[in-house]
Amino acid sequence: MLRPKRRIQKEPRGVKQKKLKASSSSSLPPPSSSLPSSPSLPLSPPPPWVELPLDITANILQRLRTIEILENAQRVCTAWWKASHDPTVWRVIDLRNHDVDAKTPRMLENMCRIAVDRSQGQLLKINIENFGSRDLLNYIAERSSQLRYLRFVKCYYILDGCLAAAVKNFPLLEELHIYFSDINKDHIEVIGHSCPQLKSFTLNARGFRGYQYDDEALAVARSMPELRHLSLFGNVLTNEGLRAILHGCPHLQSLDLRHCYNIKLKRDLRRRCRQQIVHLKHPRDSTYGYEFDAQICDYSPPVGDFPWSFDDHFNEFELEWW
Repeated sequence: MLRPKRRIQKEPRGVKQKKLKASSSSSLPPPSSSLPSSPSLPLSPPPPWVELPLDITANILQRLRTIEILENAQRVCTAWWKASHDPTVWRVIDLRNHDVDAKTPRMLENMCRIAVDRSQGQLLKINIENFGSRDLLNYIAERSSQLRYLRFVKCYYILDGCLAAAVKNFPLLEELHIYFSDINKDHIEVIGHSCPQLKSFTLNARGFRGYQYDDEALAVARSMPELRHLSLFGNVLTNEGLRAILHGCPHLQSLDLRHCYNIKLKRDLRRRCRQQIVHLKHPRDSTYGYEFDAQICDYSPPVGDFPWSFDDHFNEFELEWW
């Protein structure tokens, strides 16, 4: 016996399109907990981190790097989404661009602006590596008057001139660290006078042989009398510049002079360094543990015809440029 076919009622075309559109779109923030797929199943308890107080959740997020928060953590649940907008999470911004999955400079600049906005003026510490622009530096300066710590690594061509103007908005700055980035003596003096509470200053470059230049050291000596820690790795200062620093920075406790090959620590100068500096790294001290490449550029007159050398002091291969 043939059974009658069951009539299937079709939905209007417009209604179906609306349902597809609603299912494909994702809204933020993410749901606080996952709902059961079937009404017959009992509701599962929410994950334990959802019930944490906001201040504890924010404290957890503070232990993550900026990229991890923006790309992953804030998408976990509604509670973490809310915590990721707490200004205390963004008192420290760490943006490094040397990972395997490195981001483009534009992506990192956008992330940095978002993080600065979320800090709501409470930013205390920021690290920028391998990206940046003058506009970004001005953006940070206009919104971060409480900044205490500032670090730049390989921010080529954006600091010279722009940094000197930006630091005028950082009167509370205590630490400034610059690696492989351009900045001249005049801007060093502006930085020193604009940041009277500066206690730690780094101006690290590649080691050079064959040049002598004391202007940067003299600028530090004239404008940063409250320094406790100074690193001039790879600088081309001479004994004259070192004497000026010892005189102009009487509170100096640590000094890094590695790869400063124009320095000759002998007799009176050596004695004065020992008396004043607690932690002194000599020009030929080991670079083991230094986080960057310690390659040396040698512009001194060639001694022989063979332009390659090995330096036992650094336990590394060095290419001498003629």
